[in-house]
Amino acid sequence: MALKVGFVGTGGIAKRHLDNTAKRKDIQMVGYADVALERAEECVHKYGGSAYDDFIKLYDEQKPDVIVICTPPFAHGQIEEEAAARGIHFFVEKPVAVSMELANRVQAAVEKSGIATQVGYMFRFSEATKRVRQLLQGRAIAMVQAHYYMPGLPPPAWWPFMAKGGGSENMSPTHMLDLGRFFAGDVESVIAMTSTVRRWTPIPDGYESPDRMLAYADEMDIPDVTGMVMRYESGALGTLSCSIVPQGKWDNGFKVVAEGLLVTVEGPNASWCGDEVGEMKAAECWPEYVLYELYDQVIAGNTETSVPYIEGVKSLGISLAGYESVKRGGCQVRVADLM
Repeated sequence: MALKVGFVGTGGIAKRHLDNTAKRKDIQMVGYADVALERAEECVHKYGGSAYDDFIKLYDEQKPDVIVICTPPFAHGQIEEEAAARGIHFFVEKPVAVSMELANRVQAAVEKSGIATQVGYMFRFSEATKRVRQLLQGRAIAMVQAHYYMPGLPPPAWWPFMAKGGGSENMSPTHMLDLGRFFAGDVESVIAMTSTVRRWTPIPDGYESPDRMLAYADEMDIPDVTGMVMRYESGALGTLSCSIVPQGKWDNGFKVVAEGLLVTVEGPNASWCGDEVGEMKAAECWPEYVLYELYDQVIAGNTETSVPYIEGVKSLGISLAGYESVKRGGCQVRVADLM
């Protein structure tokens, strides 16, 4: 019998997961819920199934085995809790929440239900990043240096607001925070500063908003640059610099300094030198793996995954500790105090 899969939130990143799910012959796509019903109906025309403007109706009428959650950060919470209450396994895009209180509440529901969960930290699944993790095992790690530079402000209307997205370091750059944990272990404490270096509002006369990254916004309360210094539990230090100031291109990556090894990570690809020399590129289909692992585990009757919900909670804790540090004037904040 085919695995029954539903989707909550069908815009943006959901399109990747919809297309990847449709490739699987052992999966039946049974339904789609979206506050914009027309988007859910478009999925019905393309993939089959039923459209809903209420995820509860999707859960109760279709009784899916797995739900793929691709809503904006501020919409998380009840979607996951209601799935857990019904024993529905779920995949959720990062970040898992905009507050630690909400993330902890969902984690409690997950633990009570015993369902399988997976968070969309896809970079952990690249063959190259997995190889880097192997190479770093047993070495003293000195520095984890990461950056995430975006060529402007993403277009979703909720993105420029702290209460809705959690700020820029909580969005796409959370991949870098999570990879740091993947390579070097958990973070003990964070010091952070933010700034806004350009004028984003009001929108100048004659400005035409492009389809992708924006240079202006009607309203905005998030900073456009962030700098973080992290101390890992191992004693390693780490940095993350983020920017949404418009420039030429997306640029994100890592350098890891470890005893006997210098690693460079660019997207899903990696190279290294020292007492070992090499490089590795990710397979073309690497973004599929994070979702497929959940499907495969549920089909096999297992609930263990590589990135369960608690991993999303831990990575969220780093970014929230960063913003707490900013509130305290750049003081050091222990992640455990927020958890």
